[in-house]
Amino acid sequence: MSILQIAKTEYTISSDELHKQNIHQSIFHHHPDTIFTMDLVGNIISCNKSIEGFLGYSSNEIHGLYHALVKKEDLDRVSDHVQLAVGGQVQQYNCSCIHKAGHYVEVTVTNIPMFSNGEVVGIYGIAKDISKLIQTETRLKESETQFQQIYESLNLGVWSWDIRARKVVYVSSGIETLSGIKKEDFMNGSRDWIELIHPEDLKCFEQSQMELRKGENCIYQYRIVDSSGEIKWVEARTFPILDSDGALVRLDGLVTDIHNKKLEYDQINYYAYHDYLTDLPNRRLFEEKLERLVRNYKEEFVLFYLDLDRFKFVNDTLGHSGGDQLLKEAAKRLGRHLTENDLLVRLGGDEFAIILTNCHPKAANEVALKIQREFESPFIIQDYHLHITNSIGIGIFPRDGRTMNELCANTDIALYRAKGLGKNNIQFYTPSMTTEFHQQFLMVNDLMKAIQEEQFILHYQPKVDPKTRKIKGAEALIRWNHPERGILPPDHFIPLAEETNLIIDLGDWVIGEVCKQIKQWLDGGNTIVPISINISAKRFLKDDLVSKLQMILAETNIDPKWLEFEITETSLIQNEIKVLATINALKESGIAISLDDFGTGYSSINYLKKFKVDFLKIDRSFINAIHSSFDDEAIIKSILYLAQELKIKVVAEGVETEEQLDFLLKHKCSLIQGYLFSKPVDVAAFSQLLSKSNDWRRINT
Repeated sequence: MSILQIAKTEYTISSDELHKQNIHQSIFHHHPDTIFTMDLVGNIISCNKSIEGFLGYSSNEIHGLYHALVKKEDLDRVSDHVQLAVGGQVQQYNCSCIHKAGHYVEVTVTNIPMFSNGEVVGIYGIAKDISKLIQTETRLKESETQFQQIYESLNLGVWSWDIRARKVVYVSSGIETLSGIKKEDFMNGSRDWIELIHPEDLKCFEQSQMELRKGENCIYQYRIVDSSGEIKWVEARTFPILDSDGALVRLDGLVTDIHNKKLEYDQINYYAYHDYLTDLPNRRLFEEKLERLVRNYKEEFVLFYLDLDRFKFVNDTLGHSGGDQLLKEAAKRLGRHLTENDLLVRLGGDEFAIILTNCHPKAANEVALKIQREFESPFIIQDYHLHITNSIGIGIFPRDGRTMNELCANTDIALYRAKGLGKNNIQFYTPSMTTEFHQQFLMVNDLMKAIQEEQFILHYQPKVDPKTRKIKGAEALIRWNHPERGILPPDHFIPLAEETNLIIDLGDWVIGEVCKQIKQWLDGGNTIVPISINISAKRFLKDDLVSKLQMILAETNIDPKWLEFEITETSLIQNEIKVLATINALKESGIAISLDDFGTGYSSINYLKKFKVDFLKIDRSFINAIHSSFDDEAIIKSILYLAQELKIKVVAEGVETEEQLDFLLKHKCSLIQGYLFSKPVDVAAFSQLLSKSNDWRRINT
């Protein structure tokens, strides 16, 4: 007879007779739970041996102790249950009992009334130790509470969907924050997450759901439209939960707001192929487009090289902000007569390129004339009416070059010829363009003589810690002390030196001169700081750079820690294998590497990861646009954040105002260079700057 049957049976035999029956004796003595009997006032009459392991008492000690065994706080409630059992009702309840050793044991008790001749004559009791179960449940509740607190505190949304019940079983507060919809609305089914997904991303989202049916985790990005109508990018991670048969029973997921990161990433990626100032495609996109056209040659196309006449005069007169505004306006005018199949590119500075596809040479001339007519009306820059012209060199593929490099070189010659003929000119390339090369030959002779006679001098521009405003370094800048033309700035001879490879000898002279100067400062007991040297791409890629450097260091006996080499992004892309080997060799020698004018060229994040430079130098054109261009501010912030994450120091050049300084200081720029602190000065003046205790206020007096 089962316990439940006992509970429903009216006993018609006495307690003594019950104990005499063997079957009841077997159940009573061998049941794993504690079995006991009580009289009508609640005294224990008998108990099996399991009480010893349960509460520590022997079956003989337990007689009459029922009320003494119950925890004081539970006694009244237990007494009520006993009275209800005496009244004929089966009772089941939990309580705490006192172990013989003094500690509490959690118990579940069943009280079954025993009947004789229709009257209750006693109570049959079953007690089970549930302490471990209670502890387990408590831990589970605590864990559940902890996890829920964690979910609620995370800056992301957590959810769970029961497949079989077809309902949401959990939603964290992060979902509410992200969507603007109360989590209860998702829980009760009045709102569905899929309603928020941007229509253009819905198909992709539904395809990802098919992967979940296969039991595969999914990570995907899409847009949602929140309750206020705002579009946000989110990243969703969904984890399918399968039962033992492999059937999908639940989906758990995390949703993260990546909107700002997405915008920053897209912007950085966009500006890897576009010019930050004019928003035109940049040199990288131009070269890729041109390479495809040459490789997939089907018909001739036309290439324009174009630059603005007297642009340097505008920059010098109105400053870089005026020059930047002119470039933006010029870019708009250049594009007015192009078709959607043409490509207008800013190569850098005031140099532009245009690719005209499906264009006959005669039609190309008409386009060039229209462009020049667009420039006939003045540009209004900073309330000045500027009359700016342009020069255009034109090359035709494949007539003027069967490779990309050849076509570009010959088109550049045509531009050089156009500028040489008085500017505001259009010139198609012809093989007979030699006049300008004769002039160039004379200039090359002068430059070669200047290198032999060391007609060059170095100026130094300080690099300053924006926090302490103390000089932490300087850049060595070359000047040509021409015997007839006086002091010439670098842009008057460096391009020619690059073209003729004289830049290699010139670069070696600069390295040697800087090392000699450092040695002189050291021997004189002067304060010194690291000096950065601009290394051209050609010099950087020449095999003997490292050996030449080591020879100079040995001759001057200076520590390489006082040197820093500045290289351009162009250097990185010309021969990546050789560049990487050279950078590694220089760094092993103790030379720091700085990537100059970052952001004006290719600005590839891959280069930063691969070449591991020590410094990034933000181009002055970005700095000029602080507080006037949201895009430029965003780019600077992104560069600074990226550099901090990659443990690269950043130098901002062209700092001219306190407002620019405050912005860079706020965003943790490492070093500042610009006229706010000092223009480039000769060695004597720079030595005085260092001796003035690095006090920037004294520097500018």
